Amino acid sequence: MTTVVGPRLITQLKPKYEVKVDLDDRSFLFPAGKSLSQLAFISDGRGIFIEAVFPFNQTRTPPRLLTLDLEDARELARGLIQAVHYAKTQLVVTEGVRVTISVVANGYHIQIGDMNQATELFLGTSCIWRVSQGVLRIIDLCSPVESN
Repeated sequence: MTTVVGPRLITQLKPKYEVKVDLDDRSFLFPAGKSLSQLAFISDGRGIFIEAVFPFNQTRTPPRLLTLDLEDARELARGLIQAVHYAKTQLVVTEGVRVTISVVANGYHIQIGDMNQATELFLGTSCIWRVSQGVLRIIDLCSPVESN
């Protein structure tokens, strides 16, 4: 017996919005110990998902780094931009997310989650603006249309 997936189901699996951001050679994810080539900001219209794109992934590390609602994503974007402009550590704490953005000598250290089981993302200075723009772009795509 073969199961045929209908076209309606396939279209439901596709993300509604997707923004991909190229990273530089100094972008890494820990504790997985992987280099990153891109970050994908994906939305189904309700939530925003940040996923990693790896140049190699033999150990099958899951790509999803963070799941945000629209307000949490706005706070993350604000924290990223403040960290770059003020050149100091920013803490983004909401009901759904805890992220620390630290300025380090060669870029930025983004710690997602609790300190004991954190996911750490190291980004070079040349790609932090693209990441900030990607977060803002996916927020704009998901936001309701403002009336005149």
